[in-house]
Amino acid sequence: MQKIAEWHRGFQVWQYSVSHSTLLLRSVNVAGFSTRIDVVFVGVELMLIRPTYSKLIIFCVEGDEKREILVNESEEVIGKQLFLLDGKASYVVAGGFSWHEDAGDHHTPSRFGPLRGTE
Repeated sequence: MQKIAEWHRGFQVWQYSVSHSTLLLRSVNVAGFSTRIDVVFVGVELMLIRPTYSKLIIFCVEGDEKREILVNESEEVIGKQLFLLDGKASYVVAGGFSWHEDAGDHHTPSRFGPLRGTE
């Protein structure tokens, strides 16, 4: 398991697009922070997530450990990347992950494209 990102600030599920299999988590209007962070997962196959996180630590899991977590899933799902959010309680199986920090607010469009509800 490899840690790939970590933020000690609140995040919430901002949007999930079924047609584009895209999940957007956003940290905005957090006390003590003047920036917004968008975290996007693309090509989402499977997810077990909470609506909010007080902090966000993302790990990428490979090999046998991934198979242990996704024990009942198909090879197609296991072939994607497994991202753990704050330990093993939450996860996203997706084709990729990226993030962006800027000075935007909750009305500012996301860098990750015109996602409905983020224009």
